[in-house]
Amino acid sequence: MSKYYLGVMCGTSLDSIDISIVKDMGEKFKVIGFKEYVLNQKVKDTINNIKSSSPRKIKAHKFDIEITNLVLSHIKDLITKTKIKKSDIVAIGYAGITLCHRPDLKKSLYLGNPKILSTVLAIPVIADFRQTDINAGGQGAPLTGLFHKHLNLITNKALIYLNLGGFANISIPNGRTIISYDVGPANYLIDAWCREKFDIEFDLDGRLASKGDIDLALLKLMLKDKYFKKRPPKSTGFELFNMDWIKQCLKKLPPSKDINILATLTYLTVIIISNELNKYKSKPGSIFFYGGGAFNELIVQGIIDLTKLKKVKTMKYGINEKNFEATAFAWLALKRMRGVKFPKSSITGAAKSYHLGNIY
Repeated sequence: MSKYYLGVMCGTSLDSIDISIVKDMGEKFKVIGFKEYVLNQKVKDTINNIKSSSPRKIKAHKFDIEITNLVLSHIKDLITKTKIKKSDIVAIGYAGITLCHRPDLKKSLYLGNPKILSTVLAIPVIADFRQTDINAGGQGAPLTGLFHKHLNLITNKALIYLNLGGFANISIPNGRTIISYDVGPANYLIDAWCREKFDIEFDLDGRLASKGDIDLALLKLMLKDKYFKKRPPKSTGFELFNMDWIKQCLKKLPPSKDINILATLTYLTVIIISNELNKYKSKPGSIFFYGGGAFNELIVQGIIDLTKLKKVKTMKYGINEKNFEATAFAWLALKRMRGVKFPKSSITGAAKSYHLGNIY
């Protein structure tokens, strides 16, 4: 009898709720179903408004129930479409929609109630991934680094992984270990500037940014942010890098054209990632891009040009650029249900061995 795990996640860009269905094959697996469920603008706006209010708790919020019901409907839809038996689903890994991630304050809040999901679906739901890592002394991110390590082991290949979501994180093999951390903003600042100044959700393929000129004074100022000088393990998010951060930088310099600022934000992503990758002299020569920014040719090609790395176009086990993160949370659910403890980690900075995620 086949056994399956689901992974459900939504990135900081709020493009969609992504769901992967993974077939358990021992140490290996196969993605047998995936779907993106696009979030409408009203839902996005409500999420962003809650984020900006610096939430301290969320579980009693009526919008949390609305999101939970939305996630429920999407899970049921994909199960129906893939025609797998619900009784064959061992567990669901639910990443949640992050509202506040502050490892410095020992907290990470998200939308979506795992207890309700589990009760209604009659399937165990694993959640609180970030919080359980923080409780073990880690940064709570990037958790996908644990998945990258496993992939390199089962494929017997040393690959660099780069997630170009709202924020960028990298995983770099370093001898027998793997180093993984958040580099800084990827699409988040670019998308925010596009919405405010150009009334578009994102810059498709970097076409708009390619028409602007890089403001070197602005770029140099942005690169002075102390986060870029921090040593890993480290994580960041919209609590630090947001529209206020952009405006604070702009206040210190003469006015610049909106399109030039967009070009500068785009190149900021390229340069911070390339700088980090180039620090590792003995790194592998191949890199796998995933996340929404993996389809931004301007960013991807810029990184390749500056690092001379070879882009990996295909992966095993049914993994691709779109389903990668949701698949990672399906795998994390599998590990939690097997009772696996992750060891003290250089990836997130966890100070002791621990179970990642709580079972609902």
